[in-house]
Amino acid sequence: MPELLVSPNEGGTGNFGGYMRKVLVTLALVLFVSVSQMCAQTPTQPAGPTTNPAPAAQQTADKASTKTEAPAVDAPVKPAEGMSTCYFYRPRLYRGSAVRIGIFVDGTMAVNMVNGRWTSIQLPAGHHVIKPKDDQSGIEIDMEPGQSYYIRSGWGEEGLFHAAHKNIMLMMKEQANYEIKQLKPLDDKDVTWGKPNAASPK
Repeated sequence: MPELLVSPNEGGTGNFGGYMRKVLVTLALVLFVSVSQMCAQTPTQPAGPTTNPAPAAQQTADKASTKTEAPAVDAPVKPAEGMSTCYFYRPRLYRGSAVRIGIFVDGTMAVNMVNGRWTSIQLPAGHHVIKPKDDQSGIEIDMEPGQSYYIRSGWGEEGLFHAAHKNIMLMMKEQANYEIKQLKPLDDKDVTWGKPNAASPK
């Protein structure tokens, strides 16, 4: 009986080759899908900070605006034409603090100084005599128009109440400005200069 010869390209060998090709294609597809998913899940690095700088810039602008709008503490009073500005102040001291010190300008009551207070009035430029009621201390001064003068009031060195006298001194602007910043404004009722009921010393 003759033998049956099978060609290498026929039968089982040919089927096995086709099966391997399908397996390789399937593995390639699975590998491609896996790599694609991994790339999609990898987080991207942010390009820059995520904070918003706008609020910080706005706060800086608000602070600058507040600083600009705040009034100057030691803004000088601009006197009227032909007038001078006279500042009176009394440092905060325990000695004689309960007693007011009346100060007269050219014989007329100008201010009634209270302990720890300050005020200012405008005087016509020219010669003036400024003194407290007891006449033991006083200032004669020629004021120039547009200028400011600073007078500090207090008590003399001798005694506490008996034999004590009221004292006034003409001060430099630099020292007076520093001392005035530590005081409170004098009440309007204690400023009598320019009012009809201003008294003269008796």
